[in-house]
Amino acid sequence: MRVFLRNKQTRLYRAASNGWAAASEEALPFTSVRHAARFAFDEKLPEAEIVVRYDLLEQEVAVPLLPEWCDLDERDSAAA
Repeated sequence: MRVFLRNKQTRLYRAASNGWAAASEEALPFTSVRHAARFAFDEKLPEAEIVVRYDLLEQEVAVPLLPEWCDLDERDSAAA
């Protein structure tokens, strides 16, 4: 599983050095949905969406940027 940020309007992926790239191969990878969401909110990227790509199934899922994603892992850890 790979996690990226993508601009909803331009469909460009967030790349390193505050840039944007057309190909996901050039995108800044995140270790989780939570990390991508926190980065987007910290960098003030309200136009972003979170993209999760499953290479095994050759599928990509885009989810809206929501504040709840920032706490995703922490809630799971507290319940355990």
